[in-house]
This record gives sequence, C-alpha cells and structure tokens, in this order.
Amino acid sequence: MKEAPIYSFPEIKEPEKKSAWSEMDQELAKSQPLFRDFERDRAIKRTELIKAKMSPPGGLGLPPLLETQRLKYGITDAFFKSQACFDRIFVFPIDPFDGDDRLAGSTFLVRPTQTKMKDLQEGHRGVLISAGLTAADRLMSHGIELGHIVTTNKNVPFARRCDSLEKEDMFYLVMRDADLAGSETLAEQIMKGDKRMVDVGGEGFYSHQIGRVLEDGSVDTRKKQSVYVNDTW
Repeated sequence: MKEAPIYSFPEIKEPEKKSAWSEMDQELAKSQPLFRDFERDRAIKRTELIKAKMSPPGGLGLPPLLETQRLKYGITDAFFKSQACFDRIFVFPIDPFDGDDRLAGSTFLVRPTQTKMKDLQEGHRGVLISAGLTAADRLMSHGIELGHIVTTNKNVPFARRCDSLEKEDMFYLVMRDADLAGSETLAEQIMKGDKRMVDVGGEGFYSHQIGRVLEDGSVDTRKKQSVYVNDTW
C-alpha cells in the first residue's frame, strides 16, 4: 500500500527576535521610565568623567582666554603636559558644527559617529592650546593668541594621542603656525570694535598690524611685554 503524499510543511521554528537597543540600554530600560533619554544619560556620564580629569579653575595657571576655553570645552590636564617648540602649535579639535549632529540646516539626516571622528582628526576648527616660541612671535604679530578658536587647513595636522576616556582616544592636532587658515576669535574682536587693522608704516611703505582699540578711539599697536605672558602662564 502506497503512503499518502504529504501536502503540509513541517513545523519551522521562528528565529529569535533581538532588540535594536544595546545591552546597556536594555538594562536601563528595565529600571527606568519608558521614554528615558539614554543619549543624555551618556552625555552626563561623559561630562563627569572629563571633569574628573581636569584641575579646578585657575589650577594650571593658563592665560585668561585659554583658561575660559579649557573650562568651556572640557580640555583635560593631559593636553597641557607637553609644550610646543619651534614653529609647532597644538590645537584641541572641536566640532565644526558646534555640536549639531545634523548634516545641514533643518534636515533630519544625522552624522554618524565615525564621520564626527573623521572631521575632528582631519582638522577644521579647534582651540589653540600651545605654541612654540617661533610660532608665538608670528601668531601674536597677526593678532592670534593662545585660547583663540582657529580654523585649520584640511588634512595638514598630525593627531597625537594624549589621553583616553572609556577606551576612547583623546588627541590634539600638531601642525605649524602657517597651517592655520584663520581665527574666529580675532574676527569677533574686530567686528566688536575691540581690535583693528592699522598701517604703522611710513609714507613710502605699508606695514599692517592688529592693534587694540582704546577707550578714546585710538589704536595701541605696542607689543605685549614678555612679563605679561610669564605672569599669565
């Protein structure tokens, strides 16, 4: 006797369903409200870790502007363990988009983490944290000082690792003074009227300098005394 043909399919086990959330998010979800902002929690934790690596205000004896930027951008003490020499400068990279993760305008497209890291390493924008003596002479002659928010030429810098945060490397950019493209801080000072470009040359030649505008409207083009730099450092 022939067996009857089988028209039904054997039972197939359903594949295991996995959550798109990370294991850490799932653990947090068990003990926290449903709509908790886990990205904010990570940012708060990261801020606490960075502050633990920073000296209190005034603890490093930095120039006033650089001290302000150190506290604003969370620059840890490890970034100040080495002094730049000759015509070298050190730049602490900051996000060229000022923390806005969107790619452009009101778009909903968000930059991936890998893209953010690439932007920082290639060099676009940062805080000037150290300068060699040769570099300092040239930079101050053009109105640029430590603590300025500077723009850099792309792909010029060398990223040097100096610290880590939860297995994430922290680095500063090493380049020459001529690799800077501009200073956002200097532009703001000029627009506010605090600084001005003036010609200090004679009748037969030009010699432009950045001078400090005084209360009476005159412009002071005198060089900073070394004692001032030493006192602030």
